[in-house]
Amino acid sequence: MSFLKTLSGFAPWIVFTLTASRLGPGAVGVACLLALAVAVGLIAREMIKGESPKLLEVSAAVVFLALGIVAFAVPGVDAFLAGYGRALAAAALAAIIFATLPVMPFTEQYARESVPREFWHTERFRSINRRISAVWGAVIVGMAVSHTVAGTFDAPGAGAGFRPTDLVFNWVVPGLLIWAAIAFTHKTQAAAKADHDARAHGAPEATSPR
Repeated sequence: MSFLKTLSGFAPWIVFTLTASRLGPGAVGVACLLALAVAVGLIAREMIKGESPKLLEVSAAVVFLALGIVAFAVPGVDAFLAGYGRALAAAALAAIIFATLPVMPFTEQYARESVPREFWHTERFRSINRRISAVWGAVIVGMAVSHTVAGTFDAPGAGAGFRPTDLVFNWVVPGLLIWAAIAFTHKTQAAAKADHDARAHGAPEATSPR
């Protein structure tokens, strides 16, 4: 599974966080439009290449379209969305990841690009991707909590200068959580590959991380 392609799926969420965090109230609708544009661009890229749009990209388009409509239609909620929009977006993404887990773990779409087709419908392939996707879902829940803390104790706005609460809970904590998810994904993939190689050579099955 390509980490770069997987992380690119999070680009709309990153664009929204960066824009909403730096510009603050009055710019949430703009942040949603920018995130939506990035999501649509990613979807168009996949379709041009003859590939199916990824869950992350479609989810981003739906979530930021909805948030953008609310932001522009109800100006009174702009300040609330400036503080808690990132948490709401992360919570929506986590809910989508967990809801689709039994049907199509979101990492499976990326894994299929590097795994032979004959393995796509095996229980082992699905199980590994469910485990990885569940960890990413839990990480995004943690990010939603972190963004909520930032929204509660930080006042976003342009020209606010150095804001340690924003830095820690909107960037450092989410960054560490994503790093942990990447490390888990890499470890799980390495264990699966070692087990596959062992089976191919008739060796005892390798132990997968839990």
